[in-house]
Amino acid sequence: MEARYTAGYVMGFSIKELKYKGKYLIYLSEQDLTGPWFSFKLEGKKIGTIPVVLKNIEPTPIYNMVNTRTGTAISRITLDFNITEYLKKLVKEKKIQSISLKKKEFVRVYKDIFNPPKVPYISTFFTIKNISDFALNDFSIYFVFDFDINGLEGYDNDLSGYDEENDIIYQYDDTGLYGGFSPISKSTNFETCLIKDFKIDQNRMNLSNTLHKGPGEILSALQIEFMTIEPEHTFQTALVISGGFSKEELIDNIKEGKRNAMKHLHQVNRSVKSEQRNLQEEAFIKINLQEAEDCK
Repeated sequence: MEARYTAGYVMGFSIKELKYKGKYLIYLSEQDLTGPWFSFKLEGKKIGTIPVVLKNIEPTPIYNMVNTRTGTAISRITLDFNITEYLKKLVKEKKIQSISLKKKEFVRVYKDIFNPPKVPYISTFFTIKNISDFALNDFSIYFVFDFDINGLEGYDNDLSGYDEENDIIYQYDDTGLYGGFSPISKSTNFETCLIKDFKIDQNRMNLSNTLHKGPGEILSALQIEFMTIEPEHTFQTALVISGGFSKEELIDNIKEGKRNAMKHLHQVNRSVKSEQRNLQEEAFIKINLQEAEDCK
């Protein structure tokens, strides 16, 4: 698999381009439609209950970059969801009353991307650690991908499907090229729909468990619901994304990728707990502060 990512200065993570054996699966898609979204309810005595929906790409000061490491086979991204700045934003928008917090509150997000050469899949681990004093109730992670099967030649004539047995959602076109993905944790909901109809907000938190009928400019999404992430607790999963020149080839590639991902869990957890992984890089300090000041 050949992939190009956007990360770091865009404050988040997305796949900019994705090829399978020279054929485009993702090309010129919107950044916020090629990565993970999150929803949960922040709950605590000082703040009550505040619903949160986060896209994979959010501006500073909502996301603060901690550090990045890029290698030929493994890349790692560490960032924080800045709860304090998020609450300030809601106050400024007059959605909540002013809240006084004694210290800054964060949720840390680790992303470990395994993309070794000559392997027909990409595995990305997502580890969310609640380092705040608040509970994250009704937590969901959504994997959202706007595939452009065969790039600009076929971006608006994709078909879609969902293999329930293997928990794989996919898109394809009449050339027989497929692109799809699956998490190592069982999905609770799925959906394919026209891009213009996709919506996750406080009034619609669950995917529809339906597939778009017929060809179109569509996207695919999977959702994993997880009850609560208490302070100092962690949620972790991994996503495998691949392609194929048939449905069978796609499924075989993803199943192989999921088996391989399970073998890397120990390595990911060791990295997440390391001191170096959690050190704030000086290069991002000024950027985080400057952007925050610009938003005031």
